[in-house]
Amino acid sequence: MRFVVERLFSRFLEAAVIGLMAMALMVNFLIIIQAVFSPLSVVQGNSMYPYIEDQDAVLVMPSDPGELDPGDVVVFPDPEQEGFSIVHRIVSIEERHGRLYALTKGDANPVADPLPVPLTRISGKVKVVLPMGGALLEFFHSSRGFLLCVLMPFAVLLLYTLTQRYKEKVGEGGSLLLRPILRARP
Repeated sequence: MRFVVERLFSRFLEAAVIGLMAMALMVNFLIIIQAVFSPLSVVQGNSMYPYIEDQDAVLVMPSDPGELDPGDVVVFPDPEQEGFSIVHRIVSIEERHGRLYALTKGDANPVADPLPVPLTRISGKVKVVLPMGGALLEFFHSSRGFLLCVLMPFAVLLLYTLTQRYKEKVGEGGSLLLRPILRARP
């Protein structure tokens, strides 16, 4: 009976280690992809509530100005704050002075944005919304997230490997400490 329980526990431990390693590899891959390509943007604010909420992550894909239509959720540079972007919905498209402009509005805002956006300034369309994905990305980039999701699985793998080697050396006869005691008995 003891052998069966030990074997089941060993299999469970192996599955847990493999699962933790797979998670660590996926998190590492996500962090590298995000750092190199920045496919996800973290939304701050609730102007697009309920479609997009604060701390959601959005996947933005580039789009040609001719592909943009009213109803599309788009990303464009904030005209008032350099280095920031706005995620809003196109309400209408108008031609002014020979150029096409999008009138945009946050779903939760009572009025449209005061400044029309040239279609050529729109970075892309929102294709996917990941609820709380921004909070998860920020956690992965924190020191706690790095420790928990990257270093801990490798520490567990090391501990598991050391335990397996110890078991191989000890074998079925008990622990290394008990063997000399048992052999010394007359």
